[in-house]
Amino acid sequence: MPISRVEQKRIETYARELFEEAKLEGREVEDLEQLKTIATKLPRELIDLLVVMSQENDFRRLQDVIDEYQRLIIDIGGTVAADVTTAIGLDDDLRKEIREKLEKELGKPVYLVERVDPSIMGGIIINVEGERRDVSVRTQLQNVRTALKMTASYGGDTNGSNDR
Repeated sequence: MPISRVEQKRIETYARELFEEAKLEGREVEDLEQLKTIATKLPRELIDLLVVMSQENDFRRLQDVIDEYQRLIIDIGGTVAADVTTAIGLDDDLRKEIREKLEKELGKPVYLVERVDPSIMGGIIINVEGERRDVSVRTQLQNVRTALKMTASYGGDTNGSNDR
């Protein structure tokens, strides 16, 4: 379907405004990639929500909407929230693997609440339904320290010999 001159001018205006703003921040390519993601992956209802929130000048409430939506998923949808902490952000493959494993284990849909905490150094901490699973590098190092202190407090060494 051909685009009218008026529509073409409006498209150019939108693109130029976005480009100029992105250029000020040095993120032209990143914004283009995000725009492509929005255009190809966001469901219509999310785009409609963002449009309405923009028209109502309610973007400042977006995090509140996210929090409330998460509550509805858990309270009404029967979904389990799992807090997942990693030293670096999850990629899509690992996110999917964790979600599928937890869903299989729990027999319920799982929503991941992701946190990044570089202090855990590696590994993962999962809190789900009141249970904590901590296989972080930080915790493993703490466990080694504790074991070494206990060994030292008994006066023994790690070779099994005693030089007393």
